[in-house]
Amino acid sequence: MRAVDLRLEELIQIMPEQGKIFLAGSRVTLFDAYAFGKLRKDLIENLGIDRAKGFLVRYGWSCGYQFAMNLKDKFEWDNELEWTFTGPIMHRLTGFVSTQPNEEDFDPKTGIWFRNAIWRNSVEAEQHILHMGLHHEPVCWMLTGFASGYNSAYLGKRVIFKEIECVGKGDPFCTNIGKTVEDWGDEIQSELAYYEMDKISVELEEAHRRITAQNTILERSVSIHERLTECILKGKGVAEIAENLAELMKCDVIVEDHLLTLLATSVSSKYTSELPSRFYTLQSSPEFNKNITFFKRRTRTFEIVDHYQDVPVHRLICPIIVRSQLLGYVSLLRVNATFAEIDRIGLEHAASVVAVELLKENEIADTENRIRGDFLEDLLAGNYTDSNSIISRARALDYDITAPHRVLYLGVHNFNELVRCYKQDEKKIMQFKDKLADCVRISLKELGKVVVLGKSNDLILLIPLKDPEVPEKDTRELAEQIIHRVSKDFPKINMTIGVGSLCLKLEDYKKSLYSAKKAVDICKNLNKKGKAVSLEQLGTHALLFSSLNPEDMQHFARQQIGSLVEHDEKYQTKLIPTLEELLNQCGNVLSAARALNLSVSGLKYRLNLIEEITGLDLRDSKDSFNMRLALIILRLTEGSSDEH
Repeated sequence: MRAVDLRLEELIQIMPEQGKIFLAGSRVTLFDAYAFGKLRKDLIENLGIDRAKGFLVRYGWSCGYQFAMNLKDKFEWDNELEWTFTGPIMHRLTGFVSTQPNEEDFDPKTGIWFRNAIWRNSVEAEQHILHMGLHHEPVCWMLTGFASGYNSAYLGKRVIFKEIECVGKGDPFCTNIGKTVEDWGDEIQSELAYYEMDKISVELEEAHRRITAQNTILERSVSIHERLTECILKGKGVAEIAENLAELMKCDVIVEDHLLTLLATSVSSKYTSELPSRFYTLQSSPEFNKNITFFKRRTRTFEIVDHYQDVPVHRLICPIIVRSQLLGYVSLLRVNATFAEIDRIGLEHAASVVAVELLKENEIADTENRIRGDFLEDLLAGNYTDSNSIISRARALDYDITAPHRVLYLGVHNFNELVRCYKQDEKKIMQFKDKLADCVRISLKELGKVVVLGKSNDLILLIPLKDPEVPEKDTRELAEQIIHRVSKDFPKINMTIGVGSLCLKLEDYKKSLYSAKKAVDICKNLNKKGKAVSLEQLGTHALLFSSLNPEDMQHFARQQIGSLVEHDEKYQTKLIPTLEELLNQCGNVLSAARALNLSVSGLKYRLNLIEEITGLDLRDSKDSFNMRLALIILRLTEGSSDEH
């Protein structure tokens, strides 16, 4: 018997009186294709796509395997291959699909078994499109299972068919490939799961476990949110919020502002006893600093891991963002322990609560700064009716303007360049100005009460002094520290700070501002930026600097003492410091030698060398004046004398 000789009328036996139909000796039933499509649809909608696919694949496998075993002994086949060829023919005769063999390879000796075929008019693809529309994957699941079961019965080992193309996903026809599990290898692993019987009770138990876990997380999340919200309602500050969060999360908590200045900590030896206190802030994190620009752009919670003495320090960080503005960071710290989902949820709740508190504090600070700014503007402009009124306003702000002060004027020379990226967005430009002012306030935190006023693109600072005898140089050094701190947070900024004259009376404040601005203008003219300077430092020469062309001044300085600079650089001598000390000592050789820790003869040798190199006479008052002027220009335009 050959497979091609099979005829449906010879295989089918209908017994209408008994309500039975037999096909090749096995009882079968006839059912409507549309009803089958509806059954598939219900299975998919009730069990889900994967479970419905598994159900139909296993059903098809059972049908195919049983058909093969029934047909094996039903006929006397010319050879065993005719038995396997019968499977596709039975598919066609029963109305499921028309099979067109494409490529076959059977080798009983080597065990190689391969079949590639095309299916046309698949009832499964037709009904899936009718009831569900096109799918993104093949849908002939029962037919695939039938082919796998039939050929596994013939071969005596597990054969799996896989549909590659399918009309149900928009292809022109259905294509399938069949191989043994061994020949498929890892490629078939994802399909094998559909041939295994999964108890739905096990899956329901797993789903119940997941739901229980989610409920636990939800309950704890609600508890954290209620506890932290209570902190806000009771008017507790950031420090107490951090303490409550640390207690709830059982780890250390760090709160920092957008400039990474510490706002609050709650640290317990129970969690991070091995860490020194300096390791807590983000500024101390090597991993954060390594990619600081990238991390500062993050808007979602993220985790980084540092190491302290080979022990991993896990840090979970949540940015505090309100209306696209970064206000700061809340961090959780654990040594040698990772974070779970509940930690992320709790941290994000905390960030929201801290955001509310920071907004409240910022609004208060903004109001205070605006009032202080108005007060300072009136003080510096002399806009007050009498001294008592302005002193009373200062005292209302808890500030004493009768104490000695100096005014600092911070001039930003490249402001327009810095804000060009904001494309004239006033809101973003104001945020930039606020960040700059905050940075300056933070750098002056140790001084206590300091008034900062934004004026156009620059800043005006009111610096209190301990007593009137504090040298001008001390305030200049403070200004240099401000420049250093601001330059760290704003590396592209180009600025100068002018140090104003001493304020002992109310009318001195206006003069102090004028002198500070004048010092900045002089530095700007000399093209010297990134320095702190005062008119007191320049002395009477300030009159010249404010009126002369900077190129002419530099040319004059090099003409006078440029040869000494070159000699010091070439031979590593110290002629410039020697000259400066002599002029500071008003030409007194003995005092200069003592200050330089030189013998008188050693000093005289250097002085003779200076006169020889420059051609100038140190005893001549005109030459001495020119040299002093040249030294001051050199210090302002090319660095201080200490650098030489």
